[in-house]
Amino acid sequence: MKGVNVQIMGQSLTVASDAGDEWVKSLAETVDEKIKDIRAGSQTINSVNLAILAALNFAEELEHLRREHQELVDRIAAMNKRLSAAIDGE
Repeated sequence: MKGVNVQIMGQSLTVASDAGDEWVKSLAETVDEKIKDIRAGSQTINSVNLAILAALNFAEELEHLRREHQELVDRIAAMNKRLSAAIDGE
């Protein structure tokens, strides 16, 4: 697995991934943009706190997506159950 060089918060990092260079670069850009947004909307804050706040933002987004996904899975299961019952003539 080879690494790809990216820049986050002005820091050069080499990231190894099987997902491909463009994917890693895209993720790094997303992280860097999130940190820039947080930095722009807050007082002077150190890089560790910026990274933690970015991680919390991403964790919140991920949790919302997980919940939405579960709701969709549940709705599909309920529709499947109703459809099966209608097909079976219940």
